Amino acid sequence: MKEQISRTRGKNPASFGLAGRLRYGWQLWRTKLNDLFVRTGVKEKINNSKLSWEERLVLVSLVIVAGIVLLGIKLFENTRSNQQAYAQLDLSRQILIEAERTRFALHELEQARAGQPEKVAAAVDKGMKSVESIRTLKTHNPLQLNRIISMNSLFRKQLIYGEDADLKRLNQLLDDIKAEETRNLSNRQAEISLGNEIDQRLYALLLATLVVSVLVAAFILYRKQLATKHAKRQLENNKQILQSIIDNSTSLVYVKDMLGRFIFTNRNFTEVYGLSGERLDEAPDEKVLETKVPMETQEEIYLKNKQYHFYAIRFPLLDKYGKVYATAGVFTDLTDMIRKEQEKRRRELKLHTLAVQEHERMEIGMELHDNITQLLASAKLMLDTAIRETNMRDEHLEKAREDVFTAIHETRKLSHALVVPGLETESLTDAILRLVDRLKHQNGMQVQLRLVGKKRINALDPTIRLALYRILQEQVNNILKHAQANKVLIELTFVTDTIQLTIQDDGVGFDPDATTQGIGLSNIMRRVNHLDGECRIHSAPGKGCQLKILIPQ
Repeated sequence: MKEQISRTRGKNPASFGLAGRLRYGWQLWRTKLNDLFVRTGVKEKINNSKLSWEERLVLVSLVIVAGIVLLGIKLFENTRSNQQAYAQLDLSRQILIEAERTRFALHELEQARAGQPEKVAAAVDKGMKSVESIRTLKTHNPLQLNRIISMNSLFRKQLIYGEDADLKRLNQLLDDIKAEETRNLSNRQAEISLGNEIDQRLYALLLATLVVSVLVAAFILYRKQLATKHAKRQLENNKQILQSIIDNSTSLVYVKDMLGRFIFTNRNFTEVYGLSGERLDEAPDEKVLETKVPMETQEEIYLKNKQYHFYAIRFPLLDKYGKVYATAGVFTDLTDMIRKEQEKRRRELKLHTLAVQEHERMEIGMELHDNITQLLASAKLMLDTAIRETNMRDEHLEKAREDVFTAIHETRKLSHALVVPGLETESLTDAILRLVDRLKHQNGMQVQLRLVGKKRINALDPTIRLALYRILQEQVNNILKHAQANKVLIELTFVTDTIQLTIQDDGVGFDPDATTQGIGLSNIMRRVNHLDGECRIHSAPGKGCQLKILIPQ
């Protein structure tokens, strides 16, 4: 293209013909526009812009449309100019025709003056009418108007004087008028020819612009179709990838429309709930549709004589207008995790039970060795002394008798601490009252007891009642051994859906963060965890201790 342009620059464009001149003009304007874009940096800005191909094509289309509008305006202006030129051409032709009529009138006037004087007036009148017609047509040229006025004056003189000089002057003026109009006629014809050539160029350029517009539009549509096909393929690939990910995940996924029909399910959901989801509870889905709020639930299902546990979250699917068009659910299988947790808890419970048993055996052994065994040994020593020393026999027997009674009392206390009260026949509240009475009378403590919801407390499962009694007994033993307390508050309530046991003392207290839990507190924690409860300990050195147990029901 550049070589072609360079070859055309050395030639005369007029020798190319119309098509060659149009091609030459297009190449010239293209070169000038390209140089202009390079100098102003427009081309670099377009290339470095972040516009997509589609946006660039739209920009080019707008430029082409603007060019078409400008071409249309230019074509309209050129058409008006041609119309004016045609009008001026017709006017010059009419003036030339009237000038010929005036020339004919002058010829008649010369003949009348030569031999027919009676026709002079008619010839003059005829000439003056032709001059007046020329004057009517020619109103925009002052020189021609002056010539026409002079001719009118000379025609009037012919009626009065009839001089030959005036006839020559009339012929001279008429020749000047014809010469001027002939030049005007030539100029108008040249303008019309140029206008027609410009029209042809504009029509050709307009046609080329329209062709380019059609090509650009076709290219845009082609690129759009390619982009649409690519997007469809990408969407299909993403859909397959998503389906593969969902099918190979451990979760159960489904989507339902507004009529409750399943429009998407993964493989795991179909295996558990069936193809039509007949085993699925639909009440939560209906609630999600009503409230438009996600819902979290825990669900259980028996499949092939096996219990499955799921954590389910259901949520609405909204369109761009915020309207619900479907509901979706994602179920996470917690069966293995719960089973492992239960196995772990059973192992921990077994190990802790063994530790507690060893601790209780050690406590029993220490109690028997340090207390009861010593009392029995003292009683045996007193009996042996009474046998040997008869003079103080009664005193030694009395001392042996007291040691035996003390050993019996200590044995009874140890039995009460170890043996579980008969909660099958005795209510939990009565057992707690007996424990509080022994604490008051045997240890001299001030104990405040508060029981709320006695009927519900006594109606609890025997396992829960035994655990509550053991927790209370364990904490009371901790208070007796370590707290050095004078006042104890025991509160057991069961009002709503939670059992709350509070044991508070005014003893020396301790720092829970800095103190390692002993066997007693560990045993309490184990029992609370076994009941899925919560244990809270509030204590500080010198400020007593508060133990609060919360067990949901």
